Amino acid sequence: MVHGGACIARSEDGEVIFVDGGIPGELCAVELRHRRRKVWYGVAVEVLEPSEHRTTPPCPYVPECGGCQLQHVSYQHQLTLKRDIVLDAMRRQKVELPEVRVHGMSEPWRYRWRGEFHVVPGQHGMRDAGLGFNRARSWTAIPVDDCLIHHETVSRSLPALREAVRGGGREGLTVLHLTVGDGGRELLVRSKPRRGLDEAAIDAAAQTLPDGINWNTDSTTLEWRGHLFRVMPESFIQVNQEMVGVLYGLALDALGDVQGARVVDGYAGIGVLSTAVAETAGEVVCIEENPVAVHMGRLNATMNGVDDRLRYVCAPVEKALAQVAAEAPVDAVVLDPPRAGCEGGVTGWLALAGPQRVVYVSCDPATLARDLHVLASSGPYQVAGFDLVDMFPQTHHVESVVELRRRR
Repeated sequence: MVHGGACIARSEDGEVIFVDGGIPGELCAVELRHRRRKVWYGVAVEVLEPSEHRTTPPCPYVPECGGCQLQHVSYQHQLTLKRDIVLDAMRRQKVELPEVRVHGMSEPWRYRWRGEFHVVPGQHGMRDAGLGFNRARSWTAIPVDDCLIHHETVSRSLPALREAVRGGGREGLTVLHLTVGDGGRELLVRSKPRRGLDEAAIDAAAQTLPDGINWNTDSTTLEWRGHLFRVMPESFIQVNQEMVGVLYGLALDALGDVQGARVVDGYAGIGVLSTAVAETAGEVVCIEENPVAVHMGRLNATMNGVDDRLRYVCAPVEKALAQVAAEAPVDAVVLDPPRAGCEGGVTGWLALAGPQRVVYVSCDPATLARDLHVLASSGPYQVAGFDLVDMFPQTHHVESVVELRRRR
């Protein structure tokens, strides 16, 4: 299986076929859907010799919906497949690893605290519109009545959200961006475009919500390790709040003792991990180019009483990292880049002048392997620890936490 959830097969004449809905080792009848360059894309339409790891997806929208790629695979085997995909990416870049530790969920459902639901116009436009997700390998959305990987607060709010769209959706409305906050008691609702949904319709629909749920259209609050964080729709957050403690806990363990140290948090977002680091560090410098995230990060530092030890630099990491290091020695660096990984200027500076300790949090095995090739395979660092955290059960996504130590 490859990153993306498809299995690799070959035709009789050797052509590569990416097959959705299969499990490695199975014999399936495959319907070819389309071809891109030299690769065919198909779907398993009949399983002739099923894997022992095959299970019946509980969601009625599988396989039409493109949100989940692995519901047909037992959860423990999902973790095995994700580990194998990451290991394959590392082998290709000649990255030497210690034992890879895998951290799964005890209950791999209802974990998403944030999601985007597409507005699906009906026969009468917005008057009978639905909410849903894009079809598999398509930009065309299908309406759904529920989503089993989203938090119960989202599920219970969907009927009222549909009524809000039908009663106040304006031309051009495409997406509802939803974030669960306040311990599951609040739902942050933001339309795209911002004025695509009439606020009066939101207020009217909110009156029909089940008890215990309130809506907000500005911001909401999340909690971690006893700290409170204000979040806006534009702010990046980890969507699986249950596993945030695992992910960031591993990052803190990899950092080690930072008592009195100067730590740089690249791609810092709203400062959730930085706040925990600042509890003991001498100084934490957060580098973040999104001005909304910078604003919220500064607010969160003040709310949590660490603003005297935590400061923000609003700039791209590749531009600011060397400048921050020139001000004073850096003892450790934390990186949590987007899916594209780090810019070459970041890995290049780290290889030449980086500190003894680097912690790299990644959401993409391929770009992580590329960057570790620069830092470890042909660079001065050694991979001292490698953990996989399943933040996205039932999907192909996986997070990695890598502990890097500079070779002496």
